[in-house]
Amino acid sequence: MKVIFLDIDGVLNSDEYFDKIKNLKINTIENQVDVEKIKLLKQAVDATGAKIVLSSSWRYTRNANNLRALLLNYGIFADTTPFLNNERGKEIKKFLTEHKDVEDYVILDDEIFPSYDDVLLKKLIKISNKSGMGFGEGLKLNDVKQIIERLGRKKQRNEDELEI
Repeated sequence: MKVIFLDIDGVLNSDEYFDKIKNLKINTIENQVDVEKIKLLKQAVDATGAKIVLSSSWRYTRNANNLRALLLNYGIFADTTPFLNNERGKEIKKFLTEHKDVEDYVILDDEIFPSYDDVLLKKLIKISNKSGMGFGEGLKLNDVKQIIERLGRKKQRNEDELEI
C-alpha cells in the first residue's frame, strides 16, 4: 500500500483562497478547505493508487467528520495517524509500525516539525508557505507531479491478469 500523509492547513487551503472567500457568509467546511486543492489531491490519489492518512491536527482539533465527508465527496477515503502528544513525526512512525503493508509513502506538509527525523524528511514534500506566515500557496500541480514521481503510477491490470 502507498500512503500520502496529509496536513490540511497550508496544503488544502492557501492565503489566496482565504482572500477570495473572506467576504462570503458561509460557515461550512468549504470555507476552510479549497475544493480545487482536493481535486489536485485526487489526481495524485488516482495516479498512484495511494491511500490518504490525515496527519494534520485537524483530526482532533476541528470537525474531522466534516472534513472526511468532504473528501469522500471527491472519492477520497481518509484514515488517521494516532495521537501522540501532537508529535507528528512520532505519529507517522507509529502508523507505519502498525501498518506493515505500507510499501512507500510521502508526507505533504507546509511545516517541518522537530519530530521529523532524517528518514521522514526524505519523504517530505514541502508545500510552499512562502515566508512562513499564513497559509502560503497550498497544494500545486507541481506538488502533484512530485507525488506521482516519488510514489510511481499504480500498476494497471492487463486482461491476462483478470480472473474469469
